[in-house]
Amino acid sequence: MTILDDQIKELVNQSCLYIDDGDWPNYLSLFTTDFTYRILCYSPELRKDMVWMEQDRKGMTNLVNNLENHITRQGRFMHQVQIAAINRKQTFAETISPFLVVYTGLEGITKIFAAGRYIDVIDTTSDKPLISNRKVVLDTRDLGRGSHF
Repeated sequence: MTILDDQIKELVNQSCLYIDDGDWPNYLSLFTTDFTYRILCYSPELRKDMVWMEQDRKGMTNLVNNLENHITRQGRFMHQVQIAAINRKQTFAETISPFLVVYTGLEGITKIFAAGRYIDVIDTTSDKPLISNRKVVLDTRDLGRGSHF
């Protein structure tokens, strides 16, 4: 079965909705069993990428299962993502998706929290596309406290 571009777009968009809702079981279900997840941010001072996080499925599962043990922001995050490119290969597709994350605090004030790009490798070998690799490339370098996810 051929995976359509619309299915790939829906996958990326759904991943953002699950993050926004804190629906971690469904979020993790969008990834292959052997996925990798990295968060990078370029440092002009160091003149190289800083790796802020690198996890596999076991690490991500532990991370989201322990969020309740961490101090987190009590407002609401919302992703705005635009799938800008889908580059197809034989068994996968690579997507590039610029995003903004806005945060609304309990007092009702909304601010831009982060900007960056998702670079996803999508496994297209089955009837349902899944993310096998997500690289989050942040432009924002100061996220403050309480932003573990």
